[in-house]
Amino acid sequence: MRKSGINADTPKDFLLGAGTVFKNLKYVYSEATEGDDGALQIVADGTTETESTIQLSKLTPSVSFVGLATGFTAAVGDYVKGEWADTDENVLGATSGGNKLSITSELTDIEIDGATVRIKGLTQKTGEVGSLEVNLAQHTIESIKRSIVGKEVDSVIKGYTQIQTKSLIELSDYLDNIAYVGNMTDGTDVIVIMENAICTSGFELEGKNKETSVVATTFEASADFDSGVYDALPIYIFYPNKTTV
Repeated sequence: MRKSGINADTPKDFLLGAGTVFKNLKYVYSEATEGDDGALQIVADGTTETESTIQLSKLTPSVSFVGLATGFTAAVGDYVKGEWADTDENVLGATSGGNKLSITSELTDIEIDGATVRIKGLTQKTGEVGSLEVNLAQHTIESIKRSIVGKEVDSVIKGYTQIQTKSLIELSDYLDNIAYVGNMTDGTDVIVIMENAICTSGFELEGKNKETSVVATTFEASADFDSGVYDALPIYIFYPNKTTV
């Protein structure tokens, strides 16, 4: 009997570091030519895919983070390449002290007379919460507005942007998605994306000499009325395919 859970894949299955947090992250498909490294040929929906083909509908699924490059219209027979748009615009900001990702299910045990322990099959999932706590060390107008559910107003002092809280949450206060990217020891990334993210933590800042002022900002995923799915959150985890050498 084995005395340890270590196996051949163990060295490359660790996550190191704080990871990176993105807002409104996109995986963008752009036009490619046959023979380009990583190019995929578009096939009709319902066609069995191979390693080098992709169905047309998968280029524009009903998620916030996959789509086509601006000005590009895809058609069956074309070639495309996809990549994450991890530009400065998509980075939430510099962090200090790490980040905390939490996806938890709410479980309810059905009560049966005479049963004093949990019984297999009688535990039901009745809800879930997905949150990402980001220790932001970089403070911008946008990050402050998100944390307090605020807005910009005409400033009473020249040279300053004036920010005030709002009484109502608007759809624009939600991020399309917030994404955590964790770095694995083999150089690949584990990516967790939560859609319709809103800040639920508020704004609390503590300043100290010789220390970076960090705001612990918590974002939570939300369902979308338009999706028609109200019993599961739009949370997506992408784990890299690994090749054994």
